[in-house]
Amino acid sequence: MSSRQKKEREFEKIMEEFSAFIRSLVLKYDLGKLGLDADDLIQEIRLKLWKIIDHEKNIHNPASYIKKVVESAVIDQIRRVRKEEEVYISEKQKLISELEPRSNRYQNPAGSMKEYILKATDQLLESRKIVVKLYLLNMSLPEISAYLNYSQDKTRNLLYRGLSDLKDILKEMGFRHERL
Repeated sequence: MSSRQKKEREFEKIMEEFSAFIRSLVLKYDLGKLGLDADDLIQEIRLKLWKIIDHEKNIHNPASYIKKVVESAVIDQIRRVRKEEEVYISEKQKLISELEPRSNRYQNPAGSMKEYILKATDQLLESRKIVVKLYLLNMSLPEISAYLNYSQDKTRNLLYRGLSDLKDILKEMGFRHERL
């Protein structure tokens, strides 16, 4: 029997004996709430175990070793998700900051709609201001509520009240438009 066949047999034996154990460890972490698929993670763990066996590392206590592999794979996945969330949040913050009024008078001609809206938005209550600005960035209600970690009902109320306030502020500023 070749070395490769021995490795394959050892891998198959470990997978037969510990596949339920691996699945139970992965499901314990309830990765669905992070948007991760348990089956994908299990496949990744299988690949890690195969690489370990293929590199001729002897596993003396398979249960504890597999537990460590599962935990490290879960931690790696959670870190990857958090890093993606951080990138998403920083991009959203960058877009929000671009909505802040600039002092460059050549950027927007006096009396432009954008200038009126920016000045009016700055006068909103802080809680409503952020929701309205995100809405003006074409984010949907579910995206805004997920981003701010608010319920959709709270987000909807803040948005509708903020838009109503924005409309009133724009009217007070002298901005007249038939759709207001």
